Amino acid sequence: MTTSISDSEALRRASLRYLWMHNRDWTQMAEEGEPQIIESGKGVRVIDSEGNSWIDVNGGYNSVNVGYGREEIGEAAYEQMASLHYFPQGTTTVPMAKLAAKLAEIAPGNLSRVFPVSGGSEANETALKIARAYHKRAGEPGRYKVISRVGSYHGMTAGVLWLGGSPYQPRHDYEPIYPGMVHAPQPTPYRSERSDETPSECAVRCAEAVERLIEFHGPQTVAAVIAEPVAIPQGAVVPGDEYWPMLRRICDKYGVLLIADEVICGFGRTGKMFALEHWDVVPDIMTVAKGIVSSYLPMAAAIVSKEIADAFAGERN
Repeated sequence: MTTSISDSEALRRASLRYLWMHNRDWTQMAEEGEPQIIESGKGVRVIDSEGNSWIDVNGGYNSVNVGYGREEIGEAAYEQMASLHYFPQGTTTVPMAKLAAKLAEIAPGNLSRVFPVSGGSEANETALKIARAYHKRAGEPGRYKVISRVGSYHGMTAGVLWLGGSPYQPRHDYEPIYPGMVHAPQPTPYRSERSDETPSECAVRCAEAVERLIEFHGPQTVAAVIAEPVAIPQGAVVPGDEYWPMLRRICDKYGVLLIADEVICGFGRTGKMFALEHWDVVPDIMTVAKGIVSSYLPMAAAIVSKEIADAFAGERN
């Protein structure tokens, strides 16, 4: 049912007055008659409060993998909430046990221990915490630095905001930054500093740049490398085929953990369940969110290799 014009205007005024909208200029929205109010959705289309139908070409925020209005998902969520909507740590639940087993089944390689959280930013923060804590348990407490890539996106919370270095994520309001964040170049050939560079040459150069950074800072100080399989903020740029296998070998050479941020790329968005499967690369930690529940509920996870998880055996963590 379409909301009346008067109701739409009241909702718009309420939004402008009370809602702190993400990444929007309130003054500009008011001048342009925004925000637009979305009322319902089905499949790839959403309906606004004035009855207009729109194709959501972005899939929410790269997250509505199975489309809007899936009644069977709503019914399953209702049944579970009516039965048990929540219970605290120290126990598990039937859906969580089943989900962890399924994720371990479909995750590549030996990624088999699932740390559930509520969003992609939290999943990436968890991955960083696990990486640093793992090295301490391995007798290398000096490994705290994390290498990410210029212009990447790993979330908006304080612990991961510093990883990206994107111009769309201004950081001056939140400085000083967390210590130990190091940036490597993106393997995006069309933005390469060398105009005659092929995708393969760009991939090799950027992977070698990661190795040089590890050597420059000292391997004994570097905990992890984190990267998106496909550079989403750069325009969904797929790196040359040499990049990810080289990155895996470099991390192995220096004892650095490799974290794959599959928050956007995962669950079929690239034609395989997880994007790194295109290069037969298995990370030490893989983060997932968005498509795991198609944004029907807040859900994410860090999926960890057995070797990493076993380092925490016998602890409450």
